[in-house]
Amino acid sequence: MTMISCACLVKQDKNKLLLVRVRDNERWYLPGGKIEPGEDPQEALVRELKEELNIEVHRESVQHLTTVIGPAYKEDANVELICYTATWTGHIVPCSEISEVDWVDSSDHSLLAPAVIMLVEQLEFE
Repeated sequence: MTMISCACLVKQDKNKLLLVRVRDNERWYLPGGKIEPGEDPQEALVRELKEELNIEVHRESVQHLTTVIGPAYKEDANVELICYTATWTGHIVPCSEISEVDWVDSSDHSLLAPAVIMLVEQLEFE
């Protein structure tokens, strides 16, 4: 089965996660995106967040949080979410294929992509 590797930002505020919707999909994803061949995951995170949210990640603040492997949403593939925490400069503005950005209740699994649900369960958000 195909594996899609993604570098993702995990930003939480109590029981809410900063999530994005792509092209009006029903489910919400972590901000970030696919790692290009030969690209370092941290570099992919910085590039994707600039492209998708128009923010400048402070490279020195990027810290690996965890990695989750689960089913890709609406694809016959697995996804590897390499999850980071980070700080940034700038105001979040949805760009590129991002149709919406919001703080989403992490307990509402009906809104979350499958691998995001796995992350929530792994981190035991309350």
